[in-house]
Amino acid sequence: MSDLASSYLILWASQTGNAEWIAKNIHSEAQKRGYTGECFVMDEWEKSNLEKAGVLILVASNTGDGDPPDNAIKFWRFIRRQKQKDYLANTKVTLLGLGDTNYSNFNNTAKRLEKKVKELGATVFYPKGLADDAEGLESVVDPWIEKLWAELPKVLAKSDNATASSDNAVDDEPSVQAVTTGVQNLNVADRPYSMTARKNELLPEVAKYVDQPNSMVQQNESKVNDYSLSERHTTLPDPVKKYTDLPNSLVDTPAIAVGHKLPIDLSGLQPNVKLTAIPRLPAAVVQLIPTGEAETRPDHVPDFVATPSPLFDAPVTQVKCLSSQQAEKRTLHVELEVEDKIDFQPGDAIGILAPNNEELVQALLAKLSSPDQLNRLYKIEGDNLPSHLHKASSVTLGELLRYGVDLTSTPRKALLRVLAEYATDDHDKTALMYICSKQGVAQFNALRDLSPTLLDFLTTFPSCQPPVARLLDVLPPHMPRYYSVANSPLKHQGKVQVAFNIVDYKIGEIGRKGVATPWLDRLTGHVPFDSGKTVVLTEPRPTVPIFMKHNTNAFVLPSDTKRPLVLIGPGTGVAPFIGFLEHRQEQCRIRQSMGGVTSHPSRDIRREFGDIWMYYGFRDQTKDYLFKDELEAFVSNGTVNRYRFAESRKIPGQKTYVQDLLREDSSLLYDFIVNKDAAIYVCGDAKGMAKGVHEAFVDMLKQEQNLDTLEANKLLMEWMNTRKYLRDLWA
Repeated sequence: MSDLASSYLILWASQTGNAEWIAKNIHSEAQKRGYTGECFVMDEWEKSNLEKAGVLILVASNTGDGDPPDNAIKFWRFIRRQKQKDYLANTKVTLLGLGDTNYSNFNNTAKRLEKKVKELGATVFYPKGLADDAEGLESVVDPWIEKLWAELPKVLAKSDNATASSDNAVDDEPSVQAVTTGVQNLNVADRPYSMTARKNELLPEVAKYVDQPNSMVQQNESKVNDYSLSERHTTLPDPVKKYTDLPNSLVDTPAIAVGHKLPIDLSGLQPNVKLTAIPRLPAAVVQLIPTGEAETRPDHVPDFVATPSPLFDAPVTQVKCLSSQQAEKRTLHVELEVEDKIDFQPGDAIGILAPNNEELVQALLAKLSSPDQLNRLYKIEGDNLPSHLHKASSVTLGELLRYGVDLTSTPRKALLRVLAEYATDDHDKTALMYICSKQGVAQFNALRDLSPTLLDFLTTFPSCQPPVARLLDVLPPHMPRYYSVANSPLKHQGKVQVAFNIVDYKIGEIGRKGVATPWLDRLTGHVPFDSGKTVVLTEPRPTVPIFMKHNTNAFVLPSDTKRPLVLIGPGTGVAPFIGFLEHRQEQCRIRQSMGGVTSHPSRDIRREFGDIWMYYGFRDQTKDYLFKDELEAFVSNGTVNRYRFAESRKIPGQKTYVQDLLREDSSLLYDFIVNKDAAIYVCGDAKGMAKGVHEAFVDMLKQEQNLDTLEANKLLMEWMNTRKYLRDLWA
């Protein structure tokens, strides 16, 4: 027993809230099991006794192409510079990484952390888990945590006041046991006599009597509820609705989203089935404390929302639709006025804090709250609150749903478990518990593929009436959306330009939209394609809440202007390179304006700037050739020395991508990159394009340097580490 540690330390790093939620739930579970310990975000490691930690549990996600999250940068800098080889000699460690195999550097943060803590003397007591968001985090996270409880007693002692039965008490949670016992004998066939079914239709045995003379059985009883308070939250009765379209009508009809009923396959849930691996009901943490009534509040980002750098409202000065009406995707180019509020360079990005869709917010408010709660102010209290709610001291429910939590991201099993707890209908409860269980993993993955919203779940399982506070416990934080700067401050002083596709698509017959891009489209007036004409906005101009995010991975122009560049950016991945090229063009112009002392000043000045090769791709140049005029101008004025583009949909059945062009230019590129030391920049989709480009470079090295695949990949990794090969990717 003397070899067992007396306490544990959990350090987490999270970009979107998943790693934080997992770490805090491990912490909560460990305490219930009788262990003593602490839980901190990595950048607050100084609050802990890291060097004295007997058991260390690290939970870390990634951002970008395997980079540490923003709230781990200080910790990583500290741990990387730590040279004391026995700094963690008395520490037993394990790690859980959350990554995405769409990126080459899968779970790079967890791997690098493990390597470093082992160098500092730590001993791994339980192999790390590496979860893949592309396949579903739960498939690794859930079994890894389950086995953690079997491994922890080998290195960690329970507190003196822990009961001997604490583990059993956790495993036999009453609410789970009660539900699963009921499920074992439940017939999941439709039950027409249930209250839920009788709201919508009559049994055949009853319906036959409704047409009898003087029958007292009323058909379509649901219309009686049209005027009820609950129904008026989401719909208006037909006799009233017809008056809303009259000229000068004073009847206001707020737009409210309609939830989609999700297809649920319960064929795997057979009578006498035993459900296993059902997640624990998450601890109730959030408390909503009423503090008064809200006055009229403008629609702005609430004060509790934190950003990495100062947030401010930037007026929209102009907007242009870059793609034609026939294009598969609608692409906008937007300019914002920032004056001198930020300093940036091409390669940096801005974060935009767009609210959740207002129709979705209104529909959820109608389902989850009563009218008297809508204008009420609340203070959020509770121990171990989610970090994104720490400063929520005077907010309305609407503000929480608009800016506080994510309503559309891939659902966690914890959310479904909470919905099951507050489902009053046995069928709803059973289905939700089944989807949460090991037996329902296929159905859970099928639901993930549908990208369901919270409203979809409440529509599919109508008896679920969870308190808003419980949803705040399990919903991830609402995240800003990042867009690469598409201009140079040298050419457009006091302005920032961005380009993006409007996220609007269908999964089967269900329409799905993004959060920020449709909002920006509405905000700027749904500008149509008009031969690339720019629409200049007049006062009062709409504003966008933005903040600056500087690129910390050297995805910016090299300080040495003589260094040659290879720029690869299909689709909207070309946006930062427009800024690169503008900047290089302006640098050259400024240098030329200074003149020279030689007999050929223009020629000699031109030698101060390395060649630039550009590879660009799109579907069809008649539909989505973004920045066509600008790129052709860069070629004609000599800013770009070699320019090739690929059209992937020009000829049916014959697709050409940027990686195909790289293979065609393999020998030329090898000489340019290896012998002339050109830096490589790749921007765009991580899932398809980036992998294809990487493989093209592997083939180049195999062909030109006679390397095998492993050796070629190692060399490319060296190029990444020395920042010769730079990538800015998204999934």
